[in-house]
Amino acid sequence: MNRCIGCGAAIQSHDKEAVGYAKSSDQVFCQNCFRLMHYGKAEGHFHPDELPTFKKDSLIVVVSSVLYLDTLLTSPVKRLNDDYKVIYLINQIDLLPDATSKSILLGNIKKRFKEFRVAYDEIILMSAINPYDIEELKSYILNKRYEDVYLIGLQNSGKTTIFKSLTGNKDAIVLPKAALTQTILSGKLENVNIYDTPGLYQSGYLHEFLPYDVYKEILPTKQFKPRNGILETDDAILIGGILGLSVIKGTVKSVLYVKDNVKHQLSKADKALSILEKNQVFDVVFEKYGYKDYVLKDDKKYQITMADFGILQVTGPATVRVIAHPKLHVSLTEGFFR
Repeated sequence: MNRCIGCGAAIQSHDKEAVGYAKSSDQVFCQNCFRLMHYGKAEGHFHPDELPTFKKDSLIVVVSSVLYLDTLLTSPVKRLNDDYKVIYLINQIDLLPDATSKSILLGNIKKRFKEFRVAYDEIILMSAINPYDIEELKSYILNKRYEDVYLIGLQNSGKTTIFKSLTGNKDAIVLPKAALTQTILSGKLENVNIYDTPGLYQSGYLHEFLPYDVYKEILPTKQFKPRNGILETDDAILIGGILGLSVIKGTVKSVLYVKDNVKHQLSKADKALSILEKNQVFDVVFEKYGYKDYVLKDDKKYQITMADFGILQVTGPATVRVIAHPKLHVSLTEGFFR
């Protein structure tokens, strides 16, 4: 059986709608990967319904973008430590400004993990595009002397980038498309078997609402330039047509972390929903919007995780309203970094 060297799917030529379709079974890339590479077009998404089966005595490496930290607190992955050695790689720290304190970030992750009973052996902060971090990870894995190492995590967390760097694989595709890896890819780091598994499913990310050629331009790829602001009662900030925050009561200090090309606009709270719905300012508009209110307590920095495209840090005391599509993934947690 031939497998697509881009995503790992089994090549088949009988069902155009199924995973792995190619015009002939001797192709090295499935049609979906070929279109992605040559035309930047993608159709459909595949997500596994459950975790893969791991070999006994394996090392499980949970890869998470620094933007996805909120999901780790409730993910079923947090129970893997009962049976395996588990380390967490917090990837994409290159997105954070240089002034960000890595020690505070790591300390807050450990604090939240303890609160939510996330079991782990080690937590490593890294950037998959930093050669030094990759070399350090290679040394770490080789020193642990495991025969099998599995990379698991949400879509677009950087698993395949890390897999390619560890194994020297040249063919696996690395693009900001959700659920690109279709089945387990395998390679070698010296005598260690490295496995790249399909991305785990997280509902409410941008790929559920927008076509690939739109959401790929919204997902961050370079270091954030923080946008600072102060919002008073009845003020609002609207972000990319995707989300709005209005202040019902109090004063909010805000710091916005999104890609440079994602626009934001300030408005009055009573105009926020109308601006989002009319689509006169932003390139993105949802078919419907809902809202949820939150209370921000004194002297505590919070972060609003906005699906997979950014973070809005807010400090009260205040009562705020978040406006977004009812199914968009939005969470409010204590801030992880500053």
